Amino acid sequence: MTDDLGLPGRRELPPEVLDNLRMSLREGMGKPARRRWPIVAAAAAVVLVLAGALVATVVVREPDGQGPVVANPDFSLDWPKAVTAMDRCWAAVKSKAGFPGRNEWAPRFTVVSPSVTVVAVVARDKPFFCETTLMTTTVSDPAAAPPYLPGTRTAALLMTPAGTVAGIADPEWPKVEMTGQNDASLSTRDIPVFRPGNLFVHLAPMKPARTTYAVGPTPGEQSRPIGYHAPFPLRPAPEPAVTQLDKPVFPVPDRATPAGEFFNVCVESASETLADRDAYEVGAFLEGEDVGVVVARLGGLVTLCQGGLGYGDGKTAYYRIMYDQPKPAGPVYTLRTETVGRKSEKPQNAYLGVVPAAAAAVKLDFGTGKTVDAVVGAGTFAAWMPDGVSRDYENAKVGITVLDAAGAILHQGTLPLY
Repeated sequence: MTDDLGLPGRRELPPEVLDNLRMSLREGMGKPARRRWPIVAAAAAVVLVLAGALVATVVVREPDGQGPVVANPDFSLDWPKAVTAMDRCWAAVKSKAGFPGRNEWAPRFTVVSPSVTVVAVVARDKPFFCETTLMTTTVSDPAAAPPYLPGTRTAALLMTPAGTVAGIADPEWPKVEMTGQNDASLSTRDIPVFRPGNLFVHLAPMKPARTTYAVGPTPGEQSRPIGYHAPFPLRPAPEPAVTQLDKPVFPVPDRATPAGEFFNVCVESASETLADRDAYEVGAFLEGEDVGVVVARLGGLVTLCQGGLGYGDGKTAYYRIMYDQPKPAGPVYTLRTETVGRKSEKPQNAYLGVVPAAAAAVKLDFGTGKTVDAVVGAGTFAAWMPDGVSRDYENAKVGITVLDAAGAILHQGTLPLY
């Protein structure tokens, strides 16, 4: 997976670095001070980006290789990814007494995001789930008693810091309706159920430790009222059989910079989670009046985190990780963001994007008669949008010139303003 992302090859880490990374597997909540971005211990963000229903054909292969079985059109089994993930999961649990042997594992389906792979597995007639990210492996415990909800046969079997919620559904439920409530948002999803076995996997961008989940049978096409919650509060899943930092990234990205310090505070404090947060390289960083915006990269993955006291009501610091970034159409593209705060009673809007790694300077023309020099770092750029920019949300463009360290032009053209 490291090779796929274009990252450096694996090397052994010093013991003290490994200890720090292992400590980062525990979620916490930072309390950033006003206008300063203290260094916060990295928290485990082994999440998943929100995954919708997968529409494909599942190919089920039993341990003895009896041949493919076609079933469950709402699911798919990515066999190569499943094998890679299960091999890592087996390496993590093989020392556990009584755990089913690797040759007994029958994968049922996979749920795959750019950051996470989850495999639903059955062994000895018991289901369990194998989750892998670039750096971590988590396996649910098939021997643990499912914490069924009263009057139902629905239970969570695995909840991870990456946002995975996986379990077993009541066989009478056509789908699992799931609502998630945290201090930032309320969402409702209908999760398909894999038959036979009645298994489900939900990948959400929210930290389970800071999210209250409720479930129920899908009520059909009827509209849900504002503020609706599913009828059954979901009980916490049993502790996993193992959570292991099995593939640390080296060298560890530097966080002893203003951008790195803000990144740590922002991702620690946001309600959303970020898988493999410790492996992200921090790029362009903007700091405004009680707010900040930082762009970060992990191979081909790009995310941004923004917030501060000025993001909300000015009394409580609020942070957000921005997901659903656009698919790149080329080496230079913009990133989706939103108004961060206000400066002199005017909205502060950041203009952010991705450029070639060799970029040393980015010049932006917003059509206001003055060129803006953007902040550049790690193949990303950031600039505050000036006053007087066009309000043509469909057609407005920004001129961009990208230069390398010698002043040679790497790219010249236009990007959408909004």
